Amino acid sequence: MPTSTPSGAHLADARKAIGQVQGPVPRRLARRPVIPTLVALVLVSLLNLLPAQLASAQRTRPVPDAPERRPLILPPIPFPSDSGRGDQLAFESLPDAVREVLDVRRDLQPQGGAKGFTCIPLSFTSDGSRRQRVQGRLQGYYGLVVFARVARDGTLARVEFVRRLADGSQRGYTWDAAGDATTAMEWPPGSTEAESHPVPRGSPIPRAVRGLGRLVLTWRCAET
Repeated sequence: MPTSTPSGAHLADARKAIGQVQGPVPRRLARRPVIPTLVALVLVSLLNLLPAQLASAQRTRPVPDAPERRPLILPPIPFPSDSGRGDQLAFESLPDAVREVLDVRRDLQPQGGAKGFTCIPLSFTSDGSRRQRVQGRLQGYYGLVVFARVARDGTLARVEFVRRLADGSQRGYTWDAAGDATTAMEWPPGSTEAESHPVPRGSPIPRAVRGLGRLVLTWRCAET
């Protein structure tokens, strides 16, 4: 027949019955369990205190400071000696209206250029290329930004040029090494929509835009 597990009441009755059968326990035997019981109580108390002590030790343990992020500094890339003459010829060959907008070489000089211009590092990309831009205000009013990206191997990869003119319009050029593509852009005064068109490769404009990008790379860029 299946047996059933005694409940708490049944266990109490069974223990009482066993005591009646055995009779009174001799005094010497009754005192023996006292010492082990006291030891067990002490151990239990210590075990109960141990988590609190560990937690307190963890709270008081000094937490190391997070590593401080170092400011990004991009050293200058020297202007290629064999590019200066070619860039100069490209600027001299520009149509007058284009040269008036695009030829800002004097203002972009890292030493002796326009006051208030700064170089901003834009970190490195996942492919190892370096990005930075020089920006400021011509004559204290008209914003100018020139962006340059150089590939891991040191070759120029992209240049962007945007300048605000006195009439409120903006003119811009982009050159990208992918496909050797150059685009001209113009924003009428008060407009956020640019009118753009491709620039022929045989034009001196792509070479002049690349020249500005090479000039931007001669700056030492540092986070402030």
